Amino acid sequence: MPPMSASEESPRRRGRPPSGGREAILEAALTVLRDHGIAHLTSREVAARAGVSDASVYYHFRDRAGLLEAMFERGMKPLLFLQDAEDGDPRAVLRQAAASLEAFFDDVLPILHAAQSDAELRPIVAEYIERKDVGPHRGVENLAGYLRAQQQAGRVNRRANPDAVAMLLIDATFARCVRRHMLIRSEERLPSREALLDEIGRLLEPT
Repeated sequence: MPPMSASEESPRRRGRPPSGGREAILEAALTVLRDHGIAHLTSREVAARAGVSDASVYYHFRDRAGLLEAMFERGMKPLLFLQDAEDGDPRAVLRQAAASLEAFFDDVLPILHAAQSDAELRPIVAEYIERKDVGPHRGVENLAGYLRAQQQAGRVNRRANPDAVAMLLIDATFARCVRRHMLIRSEERLPSREALLDEIGRLLEPT
């Protein structure tokens, strides 16, 4: 949210706003970013879409940078799938990984694009990513760690390179999301996600 004018400050009030508005604000903010870009990410626009007051937006998120950080953290929730995947079938886990990664990129890409186009927000989001250590290396580490454990259990080819396979899957899901966000409508002429997973699965088959 840009610096407020006097007219924007007037709706703010003391006390705790009604509960249940935080998720609605995050969803509304993501919709604004996707549909209209960072220039329209104001407290007034977000509050109107979420059906809350301007005061609720400030109460929960302080400012525009705080709102973007919260949106980023919300977008990371799909990546928690590996917590329950230790003993899962590798092919099933990779299918879940691909779906979770695409859900993550679908939510996070608009935020990153918005931050890159805003001189004020760009260093704030970059500092947040560095502080939280949430770069792409984390995804590679987590997925590769799972694959190494499966190699030890004999369910994954011991000659496979877990880091390279994890990177292949992450970059493929990233590229699929980028094409969607860029409105490049050519998916029907490209290998499907299932075809990609079948090929990765063959790489990982135990010998």
